[in-house]
Amino acid sequence: MNTRTEASNRRARSPRRTDLRPLVAGLFGALALWSTAPAAAQDVVAPLPGIADSDATLPDNPLTSATLFKLMMSEIAAQRGAPDASFATELKLARETRDPRIARRATEFAVQSRQPAAAVEAARLWTELSPDSRVAADTYLTLLVLSARFDEAEPLLAAKIAAAPSKSQALVQVYGLLTQAPNRGQVYVAMRRLAGAYPSLPEAHMVVAQAAQAAGDKTNAVEEARAAVRLQPDSEAATIMLAQFQQFDNPKEADAVLSGFIARNPKSVQMRLGYARFLNGEKRFDESATQLARVRKDAANEPETIYSLGLLAYQANKPQDAEAYFKRFVDLRVPAKKTKAPVVAEDDVDGADDAADAVETVDDSAGPGRGPDRAYLYLAQIAEDAKDYPRALGWLDKVGAGAEFGNARIRRALILAHQGKLDIARNELHALPIGSPAQATQLALAEAQMLRDADQNQAAYDFLGGAIEKAPNNPDLLYDYGMTAEKLGRFEVLENAMRSVIRVRPDNAQAYNALGYTLADRNERLDEAKALIEKANALSPDDASILDSLGWVQYRLGNNGDALVNLERAYKLRNDAEIAVHLGEVLWISGRPADAERAWREASAKEPQNAALRQTLARFNVQVGKR
Repeated sequence: MNTRTEASNRRARSPRRTDLRPLVAGLFGALALWSTAPAAAQDVVAPLPGIADSDATLPDNPLTSATLFKLMMSEIAAQRGAPDASFATELKLARETRDPRIARRATEFAVQSRQPAAAVEAARLWTELSPDSRVAADTYLTLLVLSARFDEAEPLLAAKIAAAPSKSQALVQVYGLLTQAPNRGQVYVAMRRLAGAYPSLPEAHMVVAQAAQAAGDKTNAVEEARAAVRLQPDSEAATIMLAQFQQFDNPKEADAVLSGFIARNPKSVQMRLGYARFLNGEKRFDESATQLARVRKDAANEPETIYSLGLLAYQANKPQDAEAYFKRFVDLRVPAKKTKAPVVAEDDVDGADDAADAVETVDDSAGPGRGPDRAYLYLAQIAEDAKDYPRALGWLDKVGAGAEFGNARIRRALILAHQGKLDIARNELHALPIGSPAQATQLALAEAQMLRDADQNQAAYDFLGGAIEKAPNNPDLLYDYGMTAEKLGRFEVLENAMRSVIRVRPDNAQAYNALGYTLADRNERLDEAKALIEKANALSPDDASILDSLGWVQYRLGNNGDALVNLERAYKLRNDAEIAVHLGEVLWISGRPADAERAWREASAKEPQNAALRQTLARFNVQVGKR
């Protein structure tokens, strides 16, 4: 199995970053633009939510037999996999009848058939026929952004912000929408213009800072974050953002920003958590432990704090501590069925088990605050990492019928496959309902992963080929297809697949990275490989896997100094075994054998059977710990 793919799959399941992004997301970002607007083109399915508010005024048209026949035929065509034909019929009917409901349906069909221009056309008609509909207006605006039609979208976005009672919240929401656009440079330019009208609002500078960072303009990202802090010195979100953007290039400044805030606000639990995370990333573990001890003292029974402590422990590769925290969180969040669950000491893993077994599952969306389902997923991951599959299945079975239910069932099937029950696992996947094209893709990717994990790479390749026949422009399927082809030595197929992904999604950093890394690892077309990886890095700055690739291609080109800078930064971002293997090799070649062995020892501790590690040690005739 290709070690890079293995590492990529692991990261997708259990990311362990050392930066502050999750805390920033929790404090500031990740707001959907408007609850009725579709999240992404491939996720829009009929009917769109909130439709009742959009069609209060309808034309007084008789439903003729001819109209009814055309509507029925379009629905049948869509069910048979031809939404493009359905779109043409529905749009023609919408123009003839002036009925906004039919225009809405035409919009949905255009989205399902992945025709962005047609979807915009239909949505524009829908807004024309239903001018007071928030659903129609927001869908139209979303589709303009997804199609990168900023000239048309920006005036609408500016009006949306101007009309909002809270300009700060509207700016955050607008940036949330713009992040779905394919070109991060365009998003940055647009956000600067939109936020520039509100220079006195900290949030205006924060969204521009985020857009600048995403576009690779790190200097302006720091300056905009600093401006937000000047406007609101006691803002946790702005301070964490500034430290996040400083931490890799100027860790001393980031430290001063965080510690200074805590000195002024000693009771800020969230900032202490953020500072502890930063200290972990700097490998200052004793100081981090001091901050966490204060957090435990100040917020011993606050569920959200306990959950954050669990995340920090998990990301710091302390599974026993993480397990205890997540169990404590569940104990605080879920009432006992018959008797009160016992209070669990933070280091009492066995007692926490008993408490978790005594609780009932509730929907993650029920009640105030976060429900237990995400904690159940982390507990399942911890058990799975320890190869305790029965225990992992037990935690997954507790996930309720909420937002995480589908993920839990997919994870359950993957674990069954790991246990050798591949047929049962595949049958469980096939039994899951499919509510959208995105869900169908997720299930297909999970099934392909099962086959690869069972060393059935040819079967996975054939399966994905069949899935692509049904959805030929699906970038996720194409990417997985290409990576599976690489396992079979079909490098031309991999290259064609990645170029297809880039054609469909020119902002897909991982496609550039996969193709560039494959060329670099094969020591072929190194200048082209470097250009591809640099493009990936521009699209997704500070991505550990991309920085690893960049360091690797620089090493292949003989530029060991720059290679070390990028590999060390990648390893700081993510303590991944494969990155450690690459870093160790460059250190060894650079005349630093002790440092190389230390990196290889850390890789061996994480993954003693890692194929890349074994091959590298054999190539240099080194045993870990010996020279």
